[in-house]
Amino acid sequence: MTLSRQLALLIVVLLLLAFAGTFLITLHNARDYLERQLRTHAEDAATYLGLSISSRAAGTDEATITSMTDALFDRGYYRSIRVESLQGEVLVERARPLQESGVPEWFVARFPIAAPGGEAALMDGWVQQGRVLVRSHPGYAYAQLWATAVATVQWFLLLAVGALLLGSLVLRRLLRPLKQVEAQANAICEREFPVLEPLPSLRDMRRIVEAMNRMSGRVGQMLDDLERLASDLRAQAYQHPVTGLPNRRYFNDMLIDQVDSAEEFSRGALMLVELKGFKQYNAAHGYQAGDALLRELASRLLQLESRWPRSQVAHLSGAGFALLVRECSESRTEVLAEQLVGMLTGLDSDGRFNLPEAGHVGVAYFDGRQSAGDLLSEADTALRMAQAEGTCGWSMRRAADGMEQERPRGATEWRRFIQDALDSGLLQLQFQSVVSVAGRRLLHREVLVRLPQSLDAQSSGVLMTAALFMPQAESLDMSGAIDRAVVSQLLERMKDEARQEVTYAINLSPRSLAEEGFIDWLIQILSQYRSEAGRLIFELPEYGILQDQDLAQELAARVSAFGSRISVDHVGRSFGPLSYLRSLKVHCLKIDGSFMRSLDQNRDNRFFVQALSEIAHGLDIEVIAEAVESEGVWELLAGLRVDGAQGFYVGRPE
Repeated sequence: MTLSRQLALLIVVLLLLAFAGTFLITLHNARDYLERQLRTHAEDAATYLGLSISSRAAGTDEATITSMTDALFDRGYYRSIRVESLQGEVLVERARPLQESGVPEWFVARFPIAAPGGEAALMDGWVQQGRVLVRSHPGYAYAQLWATAVATVQWFLLLAVGALLLGSLVLRRLLRPLKQVEAQANAICEREFPVLEPLPSLRDMRRIVEAMNRMSGRVGQMLDDLERLASDLRAQAYQHPVTGLPNRRYFNDMLIDQVDSAEEFSRGALMLVELKGFKQYNAAHGYQAGDALLRELASRLLQLESRWPRSQVAHLSGAGFALLVRECSESRTEVLAEQLVGMLTGLDSDGRFNLPEAGHVGVAYFDGRQSAGDLLSEADTALRMAQAEGTCGWSMRRAADGMEQERPRGATEWRRFIQDALDSGLLQLQFQSVVSVAGRRLLHREVLVRLPQSLDAQSSGVLMTAALFMPQAESLDMSGAIDRAVVSQLLERMKDEARQEVTYAINLSPRSLAEEGFIDWLIQILSQYRSEAGRLIFELPEYGILQDQDLAQELAARVSAFGSRISVDHVGRSFGPLSYLRSLKVHCLKIDGSFMRSLDQNRDNRFFVQALSEIAHGLDIEVIAEAVESEGVWELLAGLRVDGAQGFYVGRPE
């Protein structure tokens, strides 16, 4: 029961107690007064009748006595009048029954009124001849007492209604700050930190509101400090101090994670870019000019990166940069290499840097069979080959000769292949378990999407991972169709499965969310599967949220109405601020696998994971570690306050 209702109930109880006491006292006083009046009335009537009879008939004329008694009995309101001789002989007696109309019997029984009597002597001179006995009728008194009771109740009800209305208004005004404090507490739980203004006038309420405002500010400041600490740590550990690009440590971890993850990276290119004669340039022009040159090159690389989806640029050393492009064909890799060389040669087009020679580009193509070390070695060899040629140019190392190469598909073939696979219902789902660090309890299963390697050879069971076909689908604006098929197939499967408590996580492409009508379609199908919708988690990659937070917030707000939740995937891969965790109602975040591959060997990675966990737990967000591949990493997770994990050490896709 709410405080306002308890106070209202208390007021009602007090009013009832006050009314009961007042009511009883009033009725008892009124009854005593009426009894005294009846006694006086009876005594006066007896005296009057006795004197009248004595003076007129000396107590001996029965006719006179009878007429005078009848006259008094008819005019007055008496229960009985009796005239008797001194020996007790009844000379005249008149009586009427006790019948009172309009007064309930229970009231008469609960508040009885005594019918007092009066007595007077009949005298003949100085000799008493008899006596007169008169008893007043209490009916009139009962009517008066009942009218008093009714009036008292009516007046009380009127006052009670007025008091309750006035009390409710006063209570609402007095307790309004408590409602605001409740809303403020709920807002804090929802990762918002409002301050209530203006302060209430009541001293006690003002102290409560001031305390809540201080707590809200402190919690918000604490999370700001943690976010700033995590961002500063990430910048110091993983960003180059001059250009702000990811440094070699971050790039190596990211490359290992990508190469080892078939779900993320199936083919692409690693490009190493190195300025020529940078040491001599520094010596000739000074370090400030050298830093300006590096920042200019970084800026142009970022511009080039923005035009190539699923790419990552890094600053490896003083004059060395790297560009990793995922899901890029060999022909497109050559186009990108030409663009890089053109960017290098045009670096000093305005003559600012006095750069006589630019640099070189070494390219290694990844076909899914090399390790991260082999890929770096091939790219470095290609860079040295390009430098050996002298002029600004590029060189490329392809997959080893003699290895069977799959004929690449063009855009038209990819479109036809994906559409035919969807039309034929050949899209397949696999599931990877996500378990709790404490007890290895199943938290949810992540949905992985597969397509057959060939529509003609589907019976062979060879499947393509999403890393191979999703980039093509996104470039062809077909990611929405795939996501629709995945959601529909999963919901139908959930409806028919025996275990109705398992939760599933579905990865949604940012391109799908941006597609007109996709979110509306998603809401429509969730409304058709309401009982299953509460067991869905929609995962969005961190880079997609940073690109369009408004769209992510719209998705979170609309699916939450069906009990579905939102998760952030690959947290830490992007170097954006973590403030989106507050505004977006996130259920859990998954720390990118690049921080997990060397977690047991890298203190900075451990510190960053722990700081990120502290921030997430402060916002009531569950923390999941991706790509947990070894027992050593698994053993560290509990101490870093990580809630759950997924990876080959936990369980492979099924």
